[in-house]
Amino acid sequence: MVSFVVSPMKLVSLGVMLIGTILSVSSEELVGVWLGLELNLYGFLVIMNPDGHYSPEPCVKYFVVQSTGSILMLVGFVTLMEQHVVSGLVMSTAGTVLKSGVFPLHSWVPSIIKNSSWLASGLMLTWQKVGPLVFLSMILPSKGLWVVIVSMAGIGAVGGLNQNSVRVMSAYSSFVHTSWMLLGLTWSSVVFVGYFAVYSLSVGLFFYGCSLMNKMSMGSQLSSAASGMGLLMLMGMPPFLGFLAKVLVFLMSGSPVIVACIMGSVISLKFYIDFFYSMVMKSLVDKNKVEVKAIWSLVICMNIMGGALILVSFI
Repeated sequence: MVSFVVSPMKLVSLGVMLIGTILSVSSEELVGVWLGLELNLYGFLVIMNPDGHYSPEPCVKYFVVQSTGSILMLVGFVTLMEQHVVSGLVMSTAGTVLKSGVFPLHSWVPSIIKNSSWLASGLMLTWQKVGPLVFLSMILPSKGLWVVIVSMAGIGAVGGLNQNSVRVMSAYSSFVHTSWMLLGLTWSSVVFVGYFAVYSLSVGLFFYGCSLMNKMSMGSQLSSAASGMGLLMLMGMPPFLGFLAKVLVFLMSGSPVIVACIMGSVISLKFYIDFFYSMVMKSLVDKNKVEVKAIWSLVICMNIMGGALILVSFI
């Protein structure tokens, strides 16, 4: 049985992190964007290692990377205010790219994810991307975004092929999904929010199941179902919500860049399937088959109903 203990410090840090992202996304001033990202950073640093049980190395690395990005953004904002548009945009873009962990300043993401806790890794791959990605889509020209999208799809697909670590595989997987989110963001903020919600749910379920397992096998039927459902949603397999999210981006996008996103998702299926069969399917051997069927039937029904609700909301 898993017990959850939430300290007041964790709640306060989570609140600061959420408020920071909302402030950065909703602010119309450059100073507000920068301040929101800083609040988000300080709140997240506490969540990365609240009790001191984990190695401080990923926390220090993340702080150095994000601080460097913040300095670049702040210098760029000041330069823009001084009417030096080109140099200001270059500095601001470089800082935003570094903070969001996208091409060409993406190499820090797998190394930090590898040594972080499951909660910190999940938040780093989901919520921590919202503010920087939204701002990046505003300041980077369309051609620049296309280069980032194509590069992220290729790097994520190829980089995850020979990975043995679940966290590192998830980091490269996030590169592919980031390309989809950026493409959706260039055409419709509603599509971006829908894709981000589905992706966050997928990562949350997958990491929740992994956090309950020991080194050899899954700890329970619930963890097996959570990991399996999260993986299938990340794959984008029908009838799961991940497939519907990709279809929405495909229908809304009128850019040929979508081909790179599709190719990246197809190639990444290889390491998804390998992990699915090596971990999830092995955990179901010698288990109660009736219980397993009931769990997976419920999982599929929930995804179909969720997909129907999303379709209705867009009609």
